[in-house]
Amino acid sequence: MKDLIQCAPARDDFLKWLNWGNGPLTIHTKENASMVFKFEMKPNTDYQYLYQIAVDKDSSISWNSGPVFCGVHDIKSQALYLKEHLAALLLDGQAPLVAVICPSIVDELCGRVNQRVEESIGNDRDGLPVQELTGWQEARDLQYYQQYGAKEDAIRCLFDGREPDGRFHSSYSLENLPETTFLAYIEDPEAFTQAEAERYIKVNQEKLLLQFLKNEALLAEYRSLVQDTASPLHRMRDITEAVKACGGKTVNVTIQKDGTELTFKTEASALMGHRNNYSTFHIPAADRRKFEEAFGRHAEYTAEDITRITYGRNTIYEAPPAPAEEIVSGTETTMQMGGMG
Repeated sequence: MKDLIQCAPARDDFLKWLNWGNGPLTIHTKENASMVFKFEMKPNTDYQYLYQIAVDKDSSISWNSGPVFCGVHDIKSQALYLKEHLAALLLDGQAPLVAVICPSIVDELCGRVNQRVEESIGNDRDGLPVQELTGWQEARDLQYYQQYGAKEDAIRCLFDGREPDGRFHSSYSLENLPETTFLAYIEDPEAFTQAEAERYIKVNQEKLLLQFLKNEALLAEYRSLVQDTASPLHRMRDITEAVKACGGKTVNVTIQKDGTELTFKTEASALMGHRNNYSTFHIPAADRRKFEEAFGRHAEYTAEDITRITYGRNTIYEAPPAPAEEIVSGTETTMQMGGMG
């Protein structure tokens, strides 16, 4: 039942057949002729079966062929759920017999239950039946997330330019859709949705609480990160945005490292995103040799080393000035190389 598509009759003649027709519905295509039979599964619910006859020399019917289940019609609500192969036949041509309402009955069903769960909880963990984690796995997951995961997610949000959602989101899902579950849903969608939402909350109390606690940890980490403007992460984000905005494949980078200033060319993509340091692998060979002569063969550079980035004749990034107490007077060696980005 999982691959059923929700459709609606698009023509009166097809609707009449669904409601009152007794014989098979015959559909002709270039490749074959198909017949659709409907049988009453229970009052107000019909099952459809599809039988296809190949168009060959004698158009014979083989005993190796047989009808296959392909759809359900709920007469009371006039809802029609079809397997993909039958839906494709009924959608074919300039005057299709059906129109698609929802491409997946599972998506529709899970969406209704998730919405009901979220409405019941109201984005407030006080609405949960449990207020403390007692399961060892949930407690371990929370501890790990507070120590590592929250920071990683906060950094990702910072670089994406978005604040964490912070809202509770239900994750009810179905791996399979048993026939009994499907029939219970179409018979009374409201009652089924309410019962499934209540069952899901009861069975997953600590799992739902864990999501609230993770959201709180993420928001705290993100707000702390935003306020710490001295963090190198802010420079990395600014560098990422500047390089993305320029649209170039290569840029010129000027760094100050170990009392030496150096300008070199590198691939723009090598400067994007969060990383502990930037690799010299993306620097052209000639520039890379001079980098190694200045700083060592295995040396790398960080966002804090970068003072300026240019693309063509335009400066696309310039490091913020260092605080006065960090400026150390002295003689610096200056080396310039590299061309236009």
